[in-house]
Amino acid sequence: MTSNITPKTSKSWLSDKEEVAFIDVREIGQHTSGHPFFSISIQYSLFELKIETLVPNKKTRVILIDNNDGISKLAYNVAHKLGYSNIFIIDGGIEGWVNAGYQLFDGINVPSKSFGELIEKHFHTPSITAKDLIKKQDNNENCIVIDGRPFEEYNKMSIPKSICCPNAELLYRVSSHVKDINTEIIINCAGRTRSIIGAQTLIDFGIKNKVRALENGTQGWFLSDLSLEHNKTEYLAVNPTDIEIQKLQNKVLKLTDYLNIDLIDFEEAQELIIDKNRSTFIFDVTTSKKINNTQDVIMNVPGGQLVQATDKYIGVWKATVILVDDGDLIRAGTTSFWLKKMGFKVYILKEGLLKAKKLKFQKEVSSKIINLHSITLEDLGRVKNQALYDIRPSSEFCKTRIKNSIWLNRASLNKQNINMDDQIVIITDKLDKASLVIRDLREMDKEVTVKVYKWNQSEIKNCGPIIDKTTKPLSEQNNIDFNFHTHMRHKGNKEHAKQYLEWEINLVEKMDEQELSFFKLYQSNF
Repeated sequence: MTSNITPKTSKSWLSDKEEVAFIDVREIGQHTSGHPFFSISIQYSLFELKIETLVPNKKTRVILIDNNDGISKLAYNVAHKLGYSNIFIIDGGIEGWVNAGYQLFDGINVPSKSFGELIEKHFHTPSITAKDLIKKQDNNENCIVIDGRPFEEYNKMSIPKSICCPNAELLYRVSSHVKDINTEIIINCAGRTRSIIGAQTLIDFGIKNKVRALENGTQGWFLSDLSLEHNKTEYLAVNPTDIEIQKLQNKVLKLTDYLNIDLIDFEEAQELIIDKNRSTFIFDVTTSKKINNTQDVIMNVPGGQLVQATDKYIGVWKATVILVDDGDLIRAGTTSFWLKKMGFKVYILKEGLLKAKKLKFQKEVSSKIINLHSITLEDLGRVKNQALYDIRPSSEFCKTRIKNSIWLNRASLNKQNINMDDQIVIITDKLDKASLVIRDLREMDKEVTVKVYKWNQSEIKNCGPIIDKTTKPLSEQNNIDFNFHTHMRHKGNKEHAKQYLEWEINLVEKMDEQELSFFKLYQSNF
């Protein structure tokens, strides 16, 4: 029997001091079409593969929400089998949430994006338009454009004359690169919030240069009919001197003292990790990993991305977060600054990555991959009375698929008219995902026979006769695993770019008082 709570109760839990995980178990396309502000996406089709990483403490309060279609109950049962003991389902699902008078937010990474917009409004982060920037560049004015995104994004598309330096590295590297205090520093990203956070980081730490965010980033540039560059490799790799590091560390220590962010040693970190009354996450926030850490519990998430897409890496609000860098404390310090404002209990490991490698983790992993009966493409051609179900992403299914195959998502398994007497073949891109579908099929009929073909694109190319050449897209209603939210904005679609920027700008207006008060916008200049 499941435990249900009202939307009002769930809102009160988000406002108290205890940890809570608010999980939207719908598929990503459904999630991005509208979800509660603090809900994170752990879609049922991947539930067991994600929840133990995103919600590591099985005593945590876990709230589940769906379309009031029974998916939360399925996820509830799975979570219970995995050992979670404090699980609740929202009465009425998404419809119940709306009927209670609460807002839905479309898009992804909504809390992080909203936080960035709040920072701009609260601290009046200065900005510059694309047209004003191009004038400066054309006039050879004393300015530098620094792209605060990861290198992969910068390499794909960038502002002319810009150089890449991911946000968490800005304080660490910029002063060593920009020696002239009269040089104006302009931080850009693809849209708005990473530009804002990057610029505000430098301002808050007292850099003497004038600093501004590029309004609307590469999309604003594109919408101003200016040309972006592609395949650039410029990267700000200069390291600060020991004297510069000491000065920066002093600023970080002043900051951490002001915000009550503790610097902890190895033993204290170990105590936090083994504390069964809290959810503890530990991240290496450096951009270039110097240590091949074999313990995946210390995930490498460059600090800028941890602030930009927090709900991708941390599934528990008000959780404990330990940040690690190379021991300089600067990258971890600047990241801690923002995560603290986002409501997390943040600590910095003093010793750095070398010492962090020796931490012992007691990660509870209950999800097991079942044994699969794998077949080859040749075997596939010999199977009689077969029913082919393709569980790859729908976008891939629509590009290339095997004849007579049917697209299937685990969440819609009960709606599919599956004949358990058929020879069922699951076509998959990932075996662990297939194991979840097979487990559900066996719960429906323990005698069912299921075989698995793992998609091999190079192999498929040479088997023309079995390929369906009349592929066409699924309807948007059925394409539940695809994020349609302004998905063409980086592919030349100006309307999508405009819609995306309007979406970001309007996020704060949609937030209610409870959502606004969650973030702690301390005065930050030193």
